[in-house]
This record gives sequence, C-alpha cells and structure tokens, in this order.
Amino acid sequence: MTNPSKSQRQRSQHNPLNLGTFYQTSLRVLTGSLGMRSQVVQGGYGNYTYNHWFQITLTRPAWIICIKAGTKLTTSPANYGDRFQDIDDRFDVSVYAQDRSPIQGRSILQEPERYFGHVAGAQSTLYNTFNPNLDSKGNEMFYELEPGDYLICVSATRNEPLDYALGLVVEFSDDSENFILTEDQSAESTNFILQEDFNAITTGVFYYLDSPITTNTTINSLNRYTINQASINPGVFVQINYENNDNVKLQWMIGPPISQDDDASEHQIILDFTETWPLSTPHSHSLNEWRRAWQREHSQEDKFPSKIFAPFTNVN
Repeated sequence: MTNPSKSQRQRSQHNPLNLGTFYQTSLRVLTGSLGMRSQVVQGGYGNYTYNHWFQITLTRPAWIICIKAGTKLTTSPANYGDRFQDIDDRFDVSVYAQDRSPIQGRSILQEPERYFGHVAGAQSTLYNTFNPNLDSKGNEMFYELEPGDYLICVSATRNEPLDYALGLVVEFSDDSENFILTEDQSAESTNFILQEDFNAITTGVFYYLDSPITTNTTINSLNRYTINQASINPGVFVQINYENNDNVKLQWMIGPPISQDDDASEHQIILDFTETWPLSTPHSHSLNEWRRAWQREHSQEDKFPSKIFAPFTNVN
C-alpha cells in the first residue's frame, strides 16, 4: 500500500490509500470519519477532512459499484444506519481515472435496465422524479471501466463530523471460454469460413496492380489485386516475396472486379453463440459469487453484509 500509516487527513488525490490490484471480483466495506472539527491545531482551528481518497488498479475490464451503506453523526452513540433510511445524503462518491481519460458513472436507479436487466419496479416512488445530480439516497453508481488505475473519492456534503460506510464492489465478468456454435458439432465436419473484406482496399488490405505490367514489380509489403487477367510486357518481371517484414504471407490475386455493394448484410454470416457471450444477456450480478468473493477475503467471523450488497444482485 502507499504510505499505509498515514491518516486520511494527510492524503489527497496525489497520495491515496492503495486498496490493491484487482483481477477477480472483490467486495469491501470502506468506513471512515469525515467533516471538520473546531479544534486547536497548528495555525488555527480545524482538524479532519472533507475527502477520503482511495486507489485501485484493474488488470482487465471490470465494473466498479459504489453503494452507500449509511452514516451516523460522530457524536451519536448509534450504529451505522439502515441504508433505507434518509441518511445517505451526508456524503457523495466519485470515481476518476488517474490517466485523466474521461469515464462516465451511471446511476443504478436511473438505468435499472442496464444494471439489473429490467426496468425499475412500480413500488419505486423516485423512479420518474429522481435527480441523479443530488447526493441523496438512491444515487448508487456503477462504472464500466477498462484496465488501469482509478481513484475513489468519498466526500462530505455537510459541515458536520460524521462516520460513513461505503459498499464497494469490483466486479469482473465471467471469463469462461466463448465459442461460435455451428449446426454440426462433430469435429470432423465443423468448418470455419474466413471472409475477407474486399471492400476495405482503401485501408490497405490490397493494392491494385494494373495490367499490363510495364515495369519490374516486387510485392514485398502488401498484397496486390489485378482485375480479370494480368499481362506482363516482355522483359518485365513480377516477384512475390514469401512474406513481408511483419511475417505476413503475401499473395497476388487475379479475378473479377470486386463488388462495391454497400449492403453489409449481404456479407454477414449468421451464427449462434454460447450463453456466456458478454453481449448475449444482461450483465449478471450474482449473489453467490459476491458471497464467495467476500468469504475469500474476510475472516469467518466477518459475516457477509447482505443488507448492503444483496439488493444490488439480480441472480443467485
């Protein structure tokens, strides 16, 4: 970790608390104290901070899900409140890419069909009136992120000392192998078709070689294509190297004019895919997977906090 002995008051976006590098689904409950205190400190009155900064590193694409798990005033003897009470507007959560590439957080309540795979239930009184820019209960966020380093900032929205709890899920999609399914599954009769995009000549797949060929020509970098037939003038040669500098095999093709049909559907192959294909079903948030992830990283006495995480799963 980065300076693990430092308090959050001594941290900023430049020296966040490093939560580690993630390559599999992981669940955490982050807790801390926010808000200023009127105490005598060097240079005047103050103490504590409005922001807590954390850093995570993703090794492959993942979702970050931020769930407000409750707050309580530091002066209150109560425990962290139930997340269904109106106490989550005391803090807000933001996620930033450290390379400053733009990322977009999405509110779970505003886009339930993207998160859960279905629209919000009729019992939700906030669905049509919810303002995603507010810091109140219901603005739990999810981020679809690429591999990289990210900052998570928990910010107080009130000028009062408080304790907070934030449920954090770093969720990786199913990494099972995916296959293209053919009608005949026998290994002896399964065929695969390689479809060349001949319409992409302008992007450098092929260069035209006009006929008749009047000068010595060596094909040493890109493939060449000649329409209908090719004639070579006397004393002129065409040499085709075996492969180019990138170890790509070269060829000279002679054939009919390439179709300029712009209807892409005429050139597609319709195939089925396995159930684990990423775009075949809504993104699944498995309660059992989340439980296993929690048990993998926490002691047996530290029970899975289902009140925080279970409402944000959509499959067992």
